Amino acid sequence: MNEQQIRYICAIAKEESMQGASSYLGKNPSTISRVVKRCENELGAVFFKRAGRKMIPTPEGEAVIHMGNQILTCFRKLEEWVNSYGHGENPGNVHLWTEHEIRYLLSIREYQNISRASQELYVAQPSLSQMLKELEEDMGTEVFLRGKDGVEESPFGRELLNRLEEAGNLFTRMRIELEEFQQMKKGTITFGIPLNLGTYLLPRIIPVFRERFPGIRIRIRENNSHGLEQMMIGRKIDFCILHFHEEREQVRYEMFFEDPFYLVIPKDRKSSLNLPERRKLTKEDLARLSNEPFVMVSARQKLRLVADQIVKNAGIVPDICCTTKSMETVKRLVAAGTGITFLPGSYLNLYSGVEGLACYPLDRSLEGVWKLAVACPKEGKLPRSSREFLKLLTETLREMRDG
Repeated sequence: MNEQQIRYICAIAKEESMQGASSYLGKNPSTISRVVKRCENELGAVFFKRAGRKMIPTPEGEAVIHMGNQILTCFRKLEEWVNSYGHGENPGNVHLWTEHEIRYLLSIREYQNISRASQELYVAQPSLSQMLKELEEDMGTEVFLRGKDGVEESPFGRELLNRLEEAGNLFTRMRIELEEFQQMKKGTITFGIPLNLGTYLLPRIIPVFRERFPGIRIRIRENNSHGLEQMMIGRKIDFCILHFHEEREQVRYEMFFEDPFYLVIPKDRKSSLNLPERRKLTKEDLARLSNEPFVMVSARQKLRLVADQIVKNAGIVPDICCTTKSMETVKRLVAAGTGITFLPGSYLNLYSGVEGLACYPLDRSLEGVWKLAVACPKEGKLPRSSREFLKLLTETLREMRDG
């Protein structure tokens, strides 16, 4: 891969079209297309897909663009330094770097000998010597000083190579990321999620993920949050998506968003309960409900823990007339007039709508909220397939929140 290819790829991403990149770079669109296609063939990846007139980066393309912009920043700083160095026959001359050149130069630095470097690189010594000669002519000064026993860096060469190491490391990281994507053409993700949360989230995520990575198989394990964490600690699943309750020492958590709870009552009780409509309910508002019958999910379920916290903060002892493991059963019992309850906003329209129900938001002081989190083992790194799934999850939740 070379600097020119990276510039073309990043320009297409910036302008979102081949024609836009052409205007931005002052190059013929067919030239840009040909250069990018050659790079795709070299790396065995496709960087863009067409969506109407737009060029949308593929996941592989996003990785190349992310690393490519960092590489271009390195080259820009390097060019500024070369121009300010004030030495050589060609001050201000712009050199377009290639990945091979950087690797070759750093190998010569490592072995301090062109012959030894050529052996390690599997490159003919005359070819390596010629590359170095042409580069030094382009730079206008020597990078290495030749001696009887090998070479040593010139003052210019020492600083040049120090700066090239960062770009070389970025090229290496780019290669590793692309190799991971190649491995994703086949593979399996195994993760856990509570049943209701899975019903709410997964139909929005899995079809998009399957479109992007059709070769990845997905295995889902449903359980409560405590059980899922136990499965993950036992390495039976890679990660789990759950509602956060309390930290575990072996687990790393990433919070996504907060899902507020609502007071849910039978719609035909609105006039008799006379709750405020234009503001969130406070502790004082809920205190008026102390004699009302409550329908709750079973004890120790995460949803119940949040509901218990709400009534505790409101200073009431609820008259619980019925408990069930099913959130949907709770909702339908409330609609049938059995009692009142607390439910998270995301679940109000999960299996059925809110027909026959009236829903009231709660003041933040009541702590009526649960946090959606991803839990991963603290030790070790998730496979690329899992990281891409979680990246899509983050995008989806952001869209849901902003929408």
